[in-house]
Amino acid sequence: MRSKEFCLAACLAVGISGACWAEDLQAKQKFSDTEIGFEILGRYSNLTLTVSGPNGINASAHHRTGSPLIDLRKIGTVDDGEYNYQLTASTDDKIPVRTGLDDGRDGGPTTSMLKSVSTSGNFQVKGGTIVKVDPSARETQRQQ
Repeated sequence: MRSKEFCLAACLAVGISGACWAEDLQAKQKFSDTEIGFEILGRYSNLTLTVSGPNGINASAHHRTGSPLIDLRKIGTVDDGEYNYQLTASTDDKIPVRTGLDDGRDGGPTTSMLKSVSTSGNFQVKGGTIVKVDPSARETQRQQ
């Protein structure tokens, strides 16, 4: 019975570590007073930046090869509060498509697609401008 438990634990450990191999999008935040942008640290394409905030604020920007940029002033009144962002992109790596559905188009079903990666986070707006928060200060607040 012990060997079955050990095998199950080993399979779970391999499965969990396999999930950790996923590559996140490598980008460095480049926020200004009201602009959200990134320095892209790799080769990516089809980048999309989505931002949501208080009172139903939603914005999205797309760039084919570089960092999309969102200026909060251009979407209207900049409300104070916490905003969330998500940056998604495609890599050059191809991954297999698990479905073999034939949609009737020439060339048959697609057998691979570009791998998708993403990064996300949040930021604060106070007085109509983005406030730079020290990550160590945020961790200290969580522990209190």
